Amino acid sequence: MRPSTIFEPDALRLLSRRRLLQRWQHGSDAFFWRAERDGLLVPRRDGRRIGYAEADVFAFEGGQPPKGLLDAYRLDLLTPEEVAARCTLKRGTILERARRGALPGRRIGAAWRFVPAEVANWLQTWS
Repeated sequence: MRPSTIFEPDALRLLSRRRLLQRWQHGSDAFFWRAERDGLLVPRRDGRRIGYAEADVFAFEGGQPPKGLLDAYRLDLLTPEEVAARCTLKRGTILERARRGALPGRRIGAAWRFVPAEVANWLQTWS
């Protein structure tokens, strides 16, 4: 099944480059060109609008949202510094736990980003 067909009602929900740069707090034109060239992000057209299908963006980030968390996954992602500010850990510790899989994270190129709802759940189990 193609990623863009997973969310039928939102199959045409397109996210612009500007919106993704805001969501990820990361990226550049070159970043998008490389992702497009490698087939990781495919630009789509809806009338005059060009963007990236939401389901394709989720697949690029590391996977589709778990059932019931679609709205939470649509929020802007947190940086490691923002996660560290919510707890007593340092940025390096946050990154190390994300690499180990102890903290749910998503990779955007070389940058780690975190879904706010997953961080909140992790903090409840971690505390």
